[in-house]
Amino acid sequence: MSIAAPQRTYDTELPIRGDLADAHGEIAARWARPGTWWTAAQRAEIVRQVRAARDHRTDNGDALPPWVQPSSVDGLVDPDGPLPTAAVDAIWRITNHPGTLTQDWYQSIIDRGVDSVAYVELVGVVAQANCVDRFADALELPRIDLDEPSDGPPTTEGAPAAVKYHWVPTADLKMPNVIKALSAVPAENESLFILSDAQYVPMERVRGELINDQNSLNRPQIELLAARTSKLNECFY
Repeated sequence: MSIAAPQRTYDTELPIRGDLADAHGEIAARWARPGTWWTAAQRAEIVRQVRAARDHRTDNGDALPPWVQPSSVDGLVDPDGPLPTAAVDAIWRITNHPGTLTQDWYQSIIDRGVDSVAYVELVGVVAQANCVDRFADALELPRIDLDEPSDGPPTTEGAPAAVKYHWVPTADLKMPNVIKALSAVPAENESLFILSDAQYVPMERVRGELINDQNSLNRPQIELLAARTSKLNECFY
């Protein structure tokens, strides 16, 4: 796993660590490249739909409720856009209401024509976009601009034979579920670790010393924030 030359990220005097800014820049660059199952144009559109879901408000100022699919609202989703409407509906629901997801809802997205492994990649990109954009939003910084999508088909490379232990296919690995969740699409697992290494701690340090020089917070403080954030996000893991 490596990060290419630093990408443009944040124009600010705030003391954002270089490795964190580089990680966000690398992830943003990957959004505009062909994925394993989605084209570069589709991946960029996934990010745009995450941003649309985050920014859209109904007449009473709330986010679109989870039982309303954006594709059912006149003028909200382009039926001729680069993504199938089932994928757009999934993006909005995952972005705004992750605590409401059920296996039946997941199966309804698959039944509408989204391949189960392509869904794994979609979840990876949605999670990355929410992570990077919410960092910018919290600091009142402009979100990272999307690059012009590159040409070429999805790679369809590197995916291991997947088995279905959970809702989605995963690689047959002996490791915690949080690591295995995106394993059917290795490129998205790699992106997960790029963000996790910069924003949390590198994987090889997870069971190591509680004190390190990477962050201004010590490890117990990091874990307290992580646990509280997980609770607020209704993370059942």
